[in-house]
Amino acid sequence: MVTVVEIDGWDAEQVREVFRQTEENIRNCDTMVTRFANLTVFETWSGDSADAAGSRVATAVKDFTNFRNESAAIGMAARKAAESIDEVKRRLEGIREGARQLGLTVTDSGTVDGPTPSPSDTTFPLFEVLEFISKKERLQEQLSQLLADAAQVDQDLATVIDAADGDLPVTDVDPITGTSSISRRANQTKVFEDRFGRSPSTPSDWKLAEAMDPNTYDPRYMGTDSAVIVKSIDKVPGGGLVRVNAFIPRDNVHNIPHDNAGDSRGFDGSAGAEDSRVSIYIDYDNGVVVMRQNPSVEIPSGAVKVGSPTLGVAQDGERVQVTFEAKDPFMPFYDQEVGKWASSTVEASVRGTLVAEPYDGVEPRLEGQLTNYPAWEVYVDSDSGVPTQVYGHMPDPTDPWGPVKHLPGHHDVKVGGN
Repeated sequence: MVTVVEIDGWDAEQVREVFRQTEENIRNCDTMVTRFANLTVFETWSGDSADAAGSRVATAVKDFTNFRNESAAIGMAARKAAESIDEVKRRLEGIREGARQLGLTVTDSGTVDGPTPSPSDTTFPLFEVLEFISKKERLQEQLSQLLADAAQVDQDLATVIDAADGDLPVTDVDPITGTSSISRRANQTKVFEDRFGRSPSTPSDWKLAEAMDPNTYDPRYMGTDSAVIVKSIDKVPGGGLVRVNAFIPRDNVHNIPHDNAGDSRGFDGSAGAEDSRVSIYIDYDNGVVVMRQNPSVEIPSGAVKVGSPTLGVAQDGERVQVTFEAKDPFMPFYDQEVGKWASSTVEASVRGTLVAEPYDGVEPRLEGQLTNYPAWEVYVDSDSGVPTQVYGHMPDPTDPWGPVKHLPGHHDVKVGGN
């Protein structure tokens, strides 16, 4: 937890200096890329020397471009962190001013303290005493919320420092749109390290880390965490990563009693962890099965809720069986026994049982049952990060009544084998 003293010690200008330095780095990189791109000295060369020179120039351009993009990402994060520091300090000063007006103080330990009359004190009218106490309580609530928000700012600031020191790779960040952030990379690294005691190193590792990170980054989820379950299996070295995604092809669908936002996509081997309603990852190399249910978004209010999925895992040698269920958190009486009974009776949930085997590069093996809605896709990823689609099921992508009409039914899955 960040303390009031630490907030007082924050200096937004020092963080902005990081941003200014990255701007200088970007200008230098742009200059060098332009120079290399406009080189004419090698145009009269031929043979092996020309090929070697061209390769060196291409490598240099790539290196400068990567460094430029990393600098842009760090600078963007530094600017955001500086703005957040200013906002936190402004809010703290506002709370202090409110306390001063009541003859109170904000302590270093994070409390609003000072002489407070008791309701039994007849020196002051009772309504004045109650109003005083109410104002003090509101100030304390504001201070507690401020300290909680400051903890996130502190984490973002630490991430900026790590990135600026070169300790954190940030090449996955889009420096133009800002749709990602270096804090995302840090969160994924931490959740992976907490589980396995090492950092992600392969493309499959990073996909698994993304699925295990419960934080959401898509603005439509409004910061609501996904529900994530992780269970262990025996490792099968070289078995790769099996990814099962259930997604809604439309941008929205009719449900009862609410309309729900969809994923607005087709089959996509590069789809991220937030691009499906439910995902199951079977990682043979790391020895885990991960189930992730992303938050549901109600239409048109934009309200966000996340459900509590269930996952069962069994293993026989290299064969891994997963049995899972995920329910719409907006369904009537979701949190009550009657809701659980109703969902099971009418089968209004996304569910399935699958038995998977490691993909040997020749024949995928997958069997089981899945609900007829939503769309399903199964990919196998090798350490190279290239996905191979082994199964797909697409209901009518134009039907807005898909969940109501098709969730009660199921279909068999049989890929490979005799």
